[in-house]
Amino acid sequence: MKSAAPLAPRRKPRQSRAQATCDVIVTATAQVLVKDGYDAVSTNHVARVAGVSVGSVYQYFSSKEALVMAVMERYRAAGLAELEEGISKMSGATLREALRLLIRQVLASKAANPRLHQVLVEQLPRMRQFQQVDPYAVRILRVVRSFLEPHARELRPRDLDMATFIIVSTVESLTHVALTDRPEYLTREAFVDELCALVLGYLQPEQEAARRGGRTRADGLPPARRPRADAPVARKARSSGKR
Repeated sequence: MKSAAPLAPRRKPRQSRAQATCDVIVTATAQVLVKDGYDAVSTNHVARVAGVSVGSVYQYFSSKEALVMAVMERYRAAGLAELEEGISKMSGATLREALRLLIRQVLASKAANPRLHQVLVEQLPRMRQFQQVDPYAVRILRVVRSFLEPHARELRPRDLDMATFIIVSTVESLTHVALTDRPEYLTREAFVDELCALVLGYLQPEQEAARRGGRTRADGLPPARRPRADAPVARKARSSGKR
């Protein structure tokens, strides 16, 4: 059974001064991660960067893993709060309009601190070894599903849980790859357009195809290419002319 013990805070700050110290330690950990990477993180190193004693670090964090998890929780909680706030402002928007806004918001949040995002994504599997459930992943799936529910009758997928998982995983994966290999894409409106088309093509294939001037079958797949009606006649005429 996985254990969360190595990541559990030793002591939760209760007073504003203690909270300020804890915040300084977490910020220092993020700075070390961005500048030197995960291997450079240690309680001693973080204490020096934060300007506190190593004893102060150990008051709140039991290990380097606990420090990194604290950074991860802060970063991901901020991203989730922005997502929830964005969704709350989309009352009355069409699915297309809402998706564009959300995707643009996700890209902007990743582009704001790309190096920290890369490091945390790389360390996510390591951090998950200490937890049975990733609370952020659970929450973001819940938020996106609640966003899709009012549009359920417009969507091709009937299983909203599965559709939510596919959408979140796809956008997160493509965003991370773009951040690593094509960082300029994160600020390009064309990338927003393509991600939006990808998601809508999955959710509403017939409507998306119609918008782009194509047709779809009842199952959402494009129609098979058919030969022109005059094709056999043309071929016979050409073969007759060669004789």
